[in-house]
Amino acid sequence: MTNRLREILREALYGLYHHWFRAALSMLGISWGIISVVVLLAYGNGFRSALDAGFRGAFSDGTVVTWPGQTSLQAGGERAGKRVRPTADDVLALGELPLVKNVSPEFMQDFAIVYGNKQSSHLIRGVAASYGQMRSEKPQAGGRFLEEDDVRLRRRVAFIGSEVQRKLFVSVPPVGETIRIGGQPFEIVGVMEAQVQLSNYNRPDKYCIFIPWTTMGGLSDNRYVGTFVWQAVSPILEPKAQRQVREFFAKRYHYNAADERALNMFGSEKSQEITSGIVGGLKLVLTFIGVLTLAIGGVGIMNIMFVNVQERTREIGVRKALGARRGEILLQFLLEGLATTFAGGAIGIGVSYGLVWLISPRPFLAELLDDASRVTDIHLVLSLQLVAISSTILMVVGLISGFLPALKASRLDPIEALRYE
Repeated sequence: MTNRLREILREALYGLYHHWFRAALSMLGISWGIISVVVLLAYGNGFRSALDAGFRGAFSDGTVVTWPGQTSLQAGGERAGKRVRPTADDVLALGELPLVKNVSPEFMQDFAIVYGNKQSSHLIRGVAASYGQMRSEKPQAGGRFLEEDDVRLRRRVAFIGSEVQRKLFVSVPPVGETIRIGGQPFEIVGVMEAQVQLSNYNRPDKYCIFIPWTTMGGLSDNRYVGTFVWQAVSPILEPKAQRQVREFFAKRYHYNAADERALNMFGSEKSQEITSGIVGGLKLVLTFIGVLTLAIGGVGIMNIMFVNVQERTREIGVRKALGARRGEILLQFLLEGLATTFAGGAIGIGVSYGLVWLISPRPFLAELLDDASRVTDIHLVLSLQLVAISSTILMVVGLISGFLPALKASRLDPIEALRYE
């Protein structure tokens, strides 16, 4: 650092020290602005995390639920409106596709469930063993989900939801007990852990009972599959896997593979689109409010700096008369503005961390979803990316707020400045 630059820096620091009260007011405005930006964006990040936890609680990455529909395009001489009615064998054949890792047909029907002298009605889901992994059906200690042998041997075994346990068993351990479904006995092999589930189809899993799909044939007609679930080999490859599944059924049932109404799909990619749309709009509003607050703080600094320039007009005239160049005057006042801005910003970021720790988490979905873990509440998240964004905004505000008054100071005529009273 040259002697000249050291002198400019010393003058800038002296100016801040000599006018410390004015500088403190400027820092307060910037600190409040940066706190607004950081806390609001942290709230937006927490909001997204809560929604992600709610959507992903019941689906592993890359899992897609598919409902056969009817064609809407003509193909190969076939008219539009033809129903697509796959069998369980058609669905299981998807497992041979290169981009499909797991697959399960799903048959659903309500039945009266009897245990001892208690009775209630629940949705029975006939599924494959891989369904548990795809739908994140985690058993409580001492139990298990359905296994391949259960499906192959058509065993009468059942995996029950947590609400089914609460209604039928109360304090009795369900595993090993026998319930009657449609008059037939089923042994309970597992109970589902409490699950956070914002998205579901037909009914939340905690109210359901899961049995082997092969055994479902003894209770109802399972010739045609109304729903099936499959999982891509990787979440990144989910869009390609969806195209592959569509092409597979289009070839087998002779319709146009581009006909999306023939197979209605909902997967991880779709849930992310929904989440991104909701969160994107919210974060846009929160960012606008935060940046507007920070900009108001910047205008305050600019006004104070203009007053500072006006009050120090004679000082500027003396410095110019003694040989100070325009660039040096500009740099001195710009440094004063930047130092005030970044000092206020540093204080604001520090206070933001304290506020985030103090007010987090905020109630959101936990009560609605009976989420004892509270992962679906809003936990304010301060990331390095968020701090970087806030610092960038702060830098722009600081440059604009400091540059205009500094430019005015550098353009003062020394003779007119010396005459100023």
